[in-house]
Formats: sequence, structure tokens, C-alpha cells
Amino acid sequence: MIIRLLTAHVKPGRVSHFNAVIRTQLPILREQPGLVYVKLARRLEADGGEIVILFEEWRDPDSVYAWAGPNLARPRLPAGAEESLSDLQVLHYESLDVIPAELDEVLAAQLESEAGPATAPSGAAHPPEGEVSSG
Repeated sequence: MIIRLLTAHVKPGRVSHFNAVIRTQLPILREQPGLVYVKLARRLEADGGEIVILFEEWRDPDSVYAWAGPNLARPRLPAGAEESLSDLQVLHYESLDVIPAELDEVLAAQLESEAGPATAPSGAAHPPEGEVSSG
């Protein structure tokens, strides 16, 4: 999996505008094939601005390129958003907590847990808390 992390300082006086504009992009982003997770967060600053992070987790590099285009260092932001920002960075990381060969199993388990126990196959047993399955 690939982590794409955007960080930026939102200029004082532009916080409300930026937040409104960036929130319009979140539903579009969430519909992208290969996106596993996204989180937009902020830290308010004493100067009236804020520091924002946009954390994206993608299934594979092809999915990131399909969303971001050929220049991964450029952010994909809605019109009018970038003028509100300074100190903009877009960084990418390879996730080390999942072995690529196990990715499909991890994503299937994630989908199952989101759906709840009602959709779990009958007879599927989970080990008691504290025990590890040998399978």
C-alpha cells in the first residue's frame, strides 16, 4: 500500500474558504478505485491559520497515479484551494505493515469488519481474545 500525505499551512483569513473547498473534493476522492482510506485533519495556529494534513492510503502505485497524474509531487486540489496555502508538501511512503502478498486478505478482512458480523460466512470462527489462529 502507498501512503500519500499532503501537509500545508492555510493562511490566516483563508481557513473557512479552504475548508469549504477541500470538503467538496472528499466525496470525489472517496469514490476513486484503489483508495483504501482518507482522513482530512487540522491543527489551529495562533496566527489564525491552520496546518492541514490530508492522509490517503492507496492499494497500489497505479491507483495513486490514476488519481494524482504523472507528477506525484503536485497536489490534486480543487480550483481555488492552492491559493490559500503556503508550505505545501506532498510526500509518499510505502506501507510496511502489510506484506504485498497478503494485501488481498487484509482488504477482504477490512471489508468484512466494516460490513459487520451479519455478513460473515457461517462457521467462520475467530480465535478467542488473546489467542492466535494457526490457519
